Amino acid sequence: MDKKKQLKNVSFGGDWSEKILNDYERDIFIQKLKNIYQSCLINEFPEDDLEEVFYYIKNNIEKGDIFAQSFKDKLKIKDPYQRQTELLRTINNIKKWLPN
Repeated sequence: MDKKKQLKNVSFGGDWSEKILNDYERDIFIQKLKNIYQSCLINEFPEDDLEEVFYYIKNNIEKGDIFAQSFKDKLKIKDPYQRQTELLRTINNIKKWLPN
């Protein structure tokens, strides 16, 4: 079903608009994770992305505080290649816990 039909169904008791919004927020979150991962080799992280990622993790993922702390710890690793490897591991774990 395309988005136009989904939005028409909302007036008839469908929850499509909430699902579309949740999917959109999750897609933006994943894109921000990718941006941080790609920039972690040069150790310059977009501050706005970091804050939004931590906020999303804490408010939308079970055990979010643990994941947010793990993410922060990985960003502090000095060696850029190790930092990127460890960060990818944490990102993959976060993706597994994302709500559908």
